[in-house]
Amino acid sequence: MEVSRRDFLHLAAALGLVSVTNGFATTISSKNPADITYKDIMDFKATGNVTLLHICDMHAHIKPMYWREPSTLISAPELNGTPGFLCGEAFSKYYGLEPSSLDAYFDTHMDFEALAKKFGKMGGIAHMKTMVDHIKKARGAEKVLFMDSGDT
Repeated sequence: MEVSRRDFLHLAAALGLVSVTNGFATTISSKNPADITYKDIMDFKATGNVTLLHICDMHAHIKPMYWREPSTLISAPELNGTPGFLCGEAFSKYYGLEPSSLDAYFDTHMDFEALAKKFGKMGGIAHMKTMVDHIKKARGAEKVLFMDSGDT
């Protein structure tokens, strides 16, 4: 199965915890991405027999924090404007992000203050532990596979 960069970013947007379900954040309850709340992301209908939780590269984010994408990226001149070296409006346009959405908050610096108020801090070990414990209790610990593919 091939996972596109956009799909990966949708998964990563769920605070580093990913549950494989029927859809991604932009399809929750057929809501406009700008109207999706944290509660919408966490209140999904479990399907199937196994729940996969995936975390990747915490980068020592022990406590929850406000994430802000840099407004500039430094790279070799021939890489400027290519995937991996896009930010702000160029990133949003390339990946088709809806303004004021969770994706826009996680992946761009645009409208950061308003979106930080809407979505709050992300990550942190205590938050992730709480979520993992909640999901294991709700679905049965023997039916949850927790994976960490990070190097930190």
